[in-house]
Amino acid sequence: MKHYLKRLFSDSAAFAIATFGNKFVAAMLVPVYTRNLDESGQLADWGITNNYTLILTYLCLLGTDAAMAFYFYDAKDEKDRKIYLTNAVMFSTGICLIFTFLALILGDKVASLVYQTKHDYSSLLLIATLATLFAIIIQHLLGYARYSRRVWLFNFFSMSYVIGSSLLSIVFVVMDKGVLGLFYGQLIGQGIVAVLLVIIFRHEFVLKPSKTHLHDLVRYGVPLLPTLVSFWVMTSVSQPIVYYLASIHHADIYAACLRLASMIVLITAPFQLAWRPFSMSIKDRDDAKELYGLVGRGLLVIGTFTIMLLTFFMKPFYQLFIGRPDLETGYLYVWALSLGTLFNVLHTVFGVGLLIKKQTQKISRAFIIAAVIYLLGNIVLVPLYAIWGAVTMSVVAYFIVIILVYIQNQKIYPVNFRFRSMMIYLLVYLIMMVGITWIQANHLSNQWIYYLLAFLIMAMTVFTSRLFSWQSLHRIGSFLPKLGGKR
Repeated sequence: MKHYLKRLFSDSAAFAIATFGNKFVAAMLVPVYTRNLDESGQLADWGITNNYTLILTYLCLLGTDAAMAFYFYDAKDEKDRKIYLTNAVMFSTGICLIFTFLALILGDKVASLVYQTKHDYSSLLLIATLATLFAIIIQHLLGYARYSRRVWLFNFFSMSYVIGSSLLSIVFVVMDKGVLGLFYGQLIGQGIVAVLLVIIFRHEFVLKPSKTHLHDLVRYGVPLLPTLVSFWVMTSVSQPIVYYLASIHHADIYAACLRLASMIVLITAPFQLAWRPFSMSIKDRDDAKELYGLVGRGLLVIGTFTIMLLTFFMKPFYQLFIGRPDLETGYLYVWALSLGTLFNVLHTVFGVGLLIKKQTQKISRAFIIAAVIYLLGNIVLVPLYAIWGAVTMSVVAYFIVIILVYIQNQKIYPVNFRFRSMMIYLLVYLIMMVGITWIQANHLSNQWIYYLLAFLIMAMTVFTSRLFSWQSLHRIGSFLPKLGGKR
């Protein structure tokens, strides 16, 4: 048992290298993008096209990538496993080829309706669709590499396709190719990596369609689509709503904010990668529920304090990264978008019992409900409050996910998260953050005094709300030696 747990954690750490590296490089390239995509609407157009490629990926995969994660281990033998891989790749690329044909025929007409700026995007949707086709092949083959524990092959090609495509995109953008240049870079970079992976995995393909295997993949994957679409709504729909119902200028600012707010993932991604195997590995311990409660409360406190500290210095940090006077007010919105991301990570902790008991459909239901509320909220609030409407709904929607997941989790696997204390803490936190935003927006002098006061109030709230006590902090330290010991 100890051997398998050790392997689980080492594999998670190894696979995390590519994930963290990709996100870090993407964050570091933000200043280059924002300074070169300096014409009105280009950042917003980039965001809308990314939204298109994301939903296109979901529609082409139809959950077959998740199905492969199951059937890789459920297959009868190696040949059976190869047949599943072949049918998954053929099915997904086949659907994407249909969308490619549609983009070839109708792409210019659709682009003229979708994009409200003066730029020539007649071939943009076709290029983006072709790039997505290669990305889908890469996703399937790298997934297969991950399941077969080819760690360094996965890391090398994952980083090659993400970082390589990004660097090629930068070249085209610097050459003044604009948004089209971004997707030229993706098309070339992802095309090269896809071809190399097909060559490497050529012996893994069994070139014969199998109705039975395809049926298995689709039957497993399609029920996941509502959850994926719900997640797409909550991560992507606000950008086009701001674009069409507020203004292109607001959409540019919002796109810049999202790029900067995504840097919080550098903190949350390692936790997400480690949490699932860690939570499953300790589920049979007598003190597992106590540990889950401590992790949930600890993540909330550490995450919110990190966002608050970043907000203190967000204005100069934002100006350094974004570097455009016309987008300078965007720093005000970053904390709310980052908080929404933190809430999204927290739901995996509050729903740990649903994962243990294999009732993940209840998590899916929570996301569907939240997505509907998020969509309706954006439609109502964005025309009235522009970006504030979008970022407010980001916080509200993910908070609803937390509440719904927590309620369902407590029914089947009660964990003492001290939820009432969490709600008190969050209420005080939101009041402090709104106050910080107000003094920043009004450019009050001696802002550091308010920052210090807000920080001290939150530190006291941690203990006065009984979220943590001094004894519980000592208790955390006492757990650490046990975690390395015999289970």
